[in-house]
Amino acid sequence: PPFIGTPPPADLPPDPVAAKFFGVGIRPSDDPKVIVGHAASPGSATGIARVVRALDEAGRLRPGDVLVCRMTMPAWTPLFAQVSAVVADSGGALSHCAIVAREYGLPCVAGTVVGTTMIPDGARIHVDGTMGVVRILD
Repeated sequence: PPFIGTPPPADLPPDPVAAKFFGVGIRPSDDPKVIVGHAASPGSATGIARVVRALDEAGRLRPGDVLVCRMTMPAWTPLFAQVSAVVADSGGALSHCAIVAREYGLPCVAGTVVGTTMIPDGARIHVDGTMGVVRILD
């Protein structure tokens, strides 16, 4: 599930701190070639998107690919050694993918919500981890 526990009431005013840390509150882009999320690890990279929905699909990753996933967990950490950037559907600045991406010096955009559904596997994409923006180039 995207969240654990009781969801907050719908009429609760937005909390920018919660949004940054926990990965909620991003308004989707109107452009289908632009995916927005949280700026989770600074830097930018361009590469081939590999949509990996489960760890047993990770064998498709090649050096320099961009890992596009729902979320990462500790068992996914070795994958960061071969990718050029990470895009995750869930998470914020304190998520596993954000922390590990910073440790590896990789750009990361987290909390996109739609990354794995909007980014085609094999597409060339540009990840701007400083601004929290992913652009589908072709």
